[in-house]
Amino acid sequence: MSDMTPVTSSCGAGPIVVLVDSAFEPLIPKFMANRNKELATMTEALATSDFATIRQLAHGMKGVSGSYGFHAMTTIAGRMEEAAKVANGTSIRQDLLELASYLTRVEITYE
Repeated sequence: MSDMTPVTSSCGAGPIVVLVDSAFEPLIPKFMANRNKELATMTEALATSDFATIRQLAHGMKGVSGSYGFHAMTTIAGRMEEAAKVANGTSIRQDLLELASYLTRVEITYE
């Protein structure tokens, strides 16, 4: 259960294939919908410098993403959590773009 394509700071191009345990298949649509909602909420929070909201959502995303096998998402969320602790809006903005790209390009394969 790991990402086959590592995410770098530019996140590259093309699909990102993630292998997920088939036991999680019924949960994945809601999981992905929630991540997209969190992306929107964190984007709005950044616009108002609400770093506490970003830290809280990124922390939760970091924890749950790894549990489902989305390890690159865990990495991105971890960076956002740390950046929010020090109010680094520039870093968060870059990671939000990377997260948006990841969510758009991820292709889930069940094993």
